[in-house]
Amino acid sequence: MAHIRNNLAECALALQFLSRLPAGHAETYSADRWARIPRWFGIVGLVLGVLAAAILWLAAQVLPQGIAVLLTLGAMLLLTGALHEDGLADAADGMGGGRTAERALDIMRDSRIGSYGVLALIMALALQAACLALMPLDRAMGALVLAHVFSRSVMALALGQGRYLRVSGAGTGLDRPLGVFGLVLTLGAVLCALGLGLVLRVPAPALLVAVFISGGVSAFWLRVARRKLGGDTGDTLGAAQVIAATTCLVGVAAWL
Repeated sequence: MAHIRNNLAECALALQFLSRLPAGHAETYSADRWARIPRWFGIVGLVLGVLAAAILWLAAQVLPQGIAVLLTLGAMLLLTGALHEDGLADAADGMGGGRTAERALDIMRDSRIGSYGVLALIMALALQAACLALMPLDRAMGALVLAHVFSRSVMALALGQGRYLRVSGAGTGLDRPLGVFGLVLTLGAVLCALGLGLVLRVPAPALLVAVFISGGVSAFWLRVARRKLGGDTGDTLGAAQVIAATTCLVGVAAWL
């Protein structure tokens, strides 16, 4: 029973970290539990993905799909606190404006947003909206679930490589190996998302292409960022999530 309670507490902490959804209380926190929350990122992505698909379906019953898509994206920004989008903006400013690693990290610490950050956010959200608006509704719902799950799984796998740079930051203390249980949870979440995609009539080749493209592009981003900065930061990992989610939707949309 204690093992089950620990797992539930870890999952609740992961949900608190990645969203604004109510989950547990402060007493569920411990440093040991906190260090293990990345293994639950895929499961949290599944919760958020199903919620996003439900919001899209409900909105599309009374509104044109394009408007329903924009409302869904806005709702998910509110429910996640735009955590990853903030990381994308900061990472774009730092990588685009910093000639050295030190300068790039300084820019990423600055709370102000620059032109690179604005453009990155516009491009990412515009691509997401365009892809979802062009798909049939059921396919858009399946694509949303896959994008939420796979993109957060990318973050978990990246953290598990132990390359976090910051002494203090969003990812501090989370860069431990996922372990066998964590890898099983992550893979299970992705397989569930793929299964839901098939149920929602997303073609199997589209799902596979989406995973391949998303994994490749996000891995390339992390490689470039690590080469310049020497490791990961909360901002580069947040950017990886948005990049993975966006390219996932592009991959599914490519099979229209």
